[in-house]
Amino acid sequence: MLAGRGVAAFDTRIAEADIDKRWLRALVRLFGYAARPIARTLQKKGGRQVAPPEGFCVADTEGPLKEGELERAAEWGRNLIEPRG
Repeated sequence: MLAGRGVAAFDTRIAEADIDKRWLRALVRLFGYAARPIARTLQKKGGRQVAPPEGFCVADTEGPLKEGELERAAEWGRNLIEPRG
């Protein structure tokens, strides 16, 4: 399906330190966030991972992104199309 195409996975997330419910923090520690499973799925479908999975933190359940995250996401995206090195 993706046959060697470059793929990159990301998610938006609440930083573990900002999770006030102990049980939810435990779930995050146990299962992690969505970016890694998304990356694995893309690779199983034939995609070639061009960047490690990344997460961008939100300030609340529906956003906005925390301070500095929008700039970090923009830089991450630029590096996908213009890799360094």
